[in-house]
Parts: sequence; structure tokens; C-alpha cells
Amino acid sequence: MSLSKKRPTLLRFILCLFIGLLIAGAVLMAAQPMYEAFIGKSLLREPFFILAAAAALVIAVFLVFPARKPWRLFKWLFRLVVLAIVVALIFGIGGFWQAQNDMLYHPGRRELNAEAALKEDPRAEEITIEGAQGQRWHGFMFMPQPGQAGLVLYFGGNGELAAGRVHTLVRDNLAQLLGGYHFMMVDYPGYGQSTGEPEEATVLAMARAALDYARSRPDVLKDRIVIAGWSLGSVPAAALAADNTAAGLILMSPPYNGRELVNGYVQSAFHAKDAFYTRVPGFLVRNKFPIDSYARQTAIPALIISGRADEMIPHSQAERLSALYQKGSLLTLEGGHAAPWSEQASAQAITQFLAGVADGTLNTEQVTQLTLP
Repeated sequence: MSLSKKRPTLLRFILCLFIGLLIAGAVLMAAQPMYEAFIGKSLLREPFFILAAAAALVIAVFLVFPARKPWRLFKWLFRLVVLAIVVALIFGIGGFWQAQNDMLYHPGRRELNAEAALKEDPRAEEITIEGAQGQRWHGFMFMPQPGQAGLVLYFGGNGELAAGRVHTLVRDNLAQLLGGYHFMMVDYPGYGQSTGEPEEATVLAMARAALDYARSRPDVLKDRIVIAGWSLGSVPAAALAADNTAAGLILMSPPYNGRELVNGYVQSAFHAKDAFYTRVPGFLVRNKFPIDSYARQTAIPALIISGRADEMIPHSQAERLSALYQKGSLLTLEGGHAAPWSEQASAQAITQFLAGVADGTLNTEQVTQLTLP
């Protein structure tokens, strides 16, 4: 008895579903080494099990209905080709959708040595912010000087943790960059000791809660809060700045938006030129990150810093983004993605920008002048 001659029955469907599970499982196991080598995470977890179950169901539906005469063999061959395409699309599109978050977010880590060092430093304060739906976001406040001061509310890059960043400020004596400002960073959902899962919506919810918390502190001058973000952190920073209640905005190595971020990475990974056939359709971009839209709504001074040699987020994206800010300007560095944190010209520009915000003398002309080569 073959599958082509039996009519659909419950037993036949169960048999076909079992075959589908075997095939989908084999695809997962075959793709696992490649995905782990390229992305750095395993396929053997819930999102991909759901994809495998969907593929198994499709396979079962294809197999349970027999091909009929005439041309039964050719019909089966045609159906198998269609089936292979459909299963490839399920794993390809679903896998690409999940891979975007796997590459953007790296939760689950802690920097215990940095946390321990900060607990011994009287200038560092461990903070916890509670959300309306039971979320708990953890971070650190660094206060180089006692009493009231402005605040740099900073959002980190891909995989960056609050303990590590604040400890670096202390260890490398970068507090001089802050002259007259405190520094605060809160870990994204799922990072460090923060609860939840990182997604565009949950990251923005955390950012809004962090700003509200900062404004509630008596040691923070509410009219002197500067929002800053590096790389991925540019997204929540730009979103908060769009309501024009902060004193200033600093974006370091920012993407233009989510689609441009994905396109740039895909083209870099495959060494492909920017062309219509190498650009990802918008509906396949999971995290929209509309920083360009936020920029058009922002009227506060904005300093954008980017390196010419940035291969992760091309400098051209920062150039286009800076042109959208009413009071924005661009500092072009020579280095790569981390240049805003390592080059002296960046440190000088940030110091001047913060000083101008603090004494109320910063205007569009001054922002432009301080960032000229």
C-alpha cells in the first residue's frame, strides 16, 4: 500500500504527520551547525521548534491527499517540488525573522567582577526600576560629584551591560567627560539582572521608565538631562528625544532605521553591493527602529558621532540621519564602530556639547562649529 493509492484517513494523517516531523527535525539538525557558527546561538529552542511543527503540518497535508491518475508520477514530482519550496520558505523566512533578534540582542549575561567593583565605589549606586506590569530593570548610577547635577542617560550597544560601562568609566578615568553630570545606564530586558525578553517594544518601555525614574531623583537637575545612545542604544535614545523634553541628544554610531540596519548587515555579511536585489523588503524587517522619523520630530540639540571605517553600521547612515535633525550636526571620526568611545576628538566634542547644554549657551551654530573637522 502506497501513499498515492490510499484515501485520507486519520491513521494516514498521523503517519504523514510523523513523516513530516522526521523531515522537519532532520532539517533542523542539518542547519544547526551552520546557524550556530554564523549567529552564535542554537536552533534547538522554542521558536525553531514552532517552525519545525509548522513545516511538519504542511508536509503532512501535502502527503495525506493522494495524487490521482492520469500522470500520477508527474503530479507527485510536481507536488514534491512545491512542498520543498514551501518548507524552505517556512524555515527561511521564519529563521531570518528570529535571527534578527538573535543578532541584535545578547541577553543572559552578567559582569560579576564589574558589579563587585562598583559596590566598593561610593560614587556608584545600584538602582532597580519597577514597571507597571511587574517588570524589574536593573542598572547603575555614577555620580562623580556630590549633590545635584545634570544627567547623561545612556543606552548601550549590542551586548553592552550597565555594570561594564560604568566600571569602564571609573577604571579609565573617563569621568572627566561628564563635567557637571551624573551618568546612568539601565540594562535592557533580559540583560544583567533585568527581567523580560528584549524586543523593540520592551526596550522602549524600559527607556521611558528609566527617564521617568531619572526625573524623579532629587539629585538630578530635570532641565539638564542629556540622552545618549551607542549603536543599538541610539533607538531608545532617539525615541525619548523626540518628545523634546530633554536638554540634548548624543547618538554614537547610529543606524538610519531598522531596515537600513538590516540591509547594511546583510550586504556586509555577503560582501554585496547596495542594490535593489540586495535590499531586504520592509515587511521582513522585525525591528522597524524608525530613528529617521524620530529625528524629524526632534527640536533639541543633537550631536551625531560616527566613524568612516565603521563596517557594522556604515557611516553613510549617520550622515543621512544627521541631516534630519533641526539642530543636529555630525562629527566624523576615522575609526570604526567603537570610535565614538575611543577617539579623542569624540571625547572633546562630547565634553563641549555637555558644557554648552549645562551653561545654556549651546545653539545650532555652536553645535555645528564644535563638530567641524
